[in-house]
Amino acid sequence: MLSALTGHGVQVNKAIVGRNAFAHEAGIHQDGILKDRRTYEIMQAEDVGVPWQPLVLGKHSGRHAQNRLSDLGLSVSAEQLVAVYRALMDIADERKIISDSDLVTVVKAVNEAAVVQA
Repeated sequence: MLSALTGHGVQVNKAIVGRNAFAHEAGIHQDGILKDRRTYEIMQAEDVGVPWQPLVLGKHSGRHAQNRLSDLGLSVSAEQLVAVYRALMDIADERKIISDSDLVTVVKAVNEAAVVQA
């Protein structure tokens, strides 16, 4: 309500309600969150009205980030995953966060390259 009245959005790094409050980029954090949210979160995002989307893909994401591919309905072979990972790290070098559209674009390009090589 305050954001609507003042015209200023909530800071992304604001404790509890900011977009980054429940975000995890580091591979070890992602692994812990996927196994048990309580590992790194003392409260649930839903309890404070924030949608829970904990996995932020970036330069420090680990192998568990491939769960995001599954969430988006994307699948790649083990060989293709290496190519996808390298392409995503190039994107992460340019900008901090990798978006879902980046994932879709990279997977599509890797899949097309695999078809051409076959």
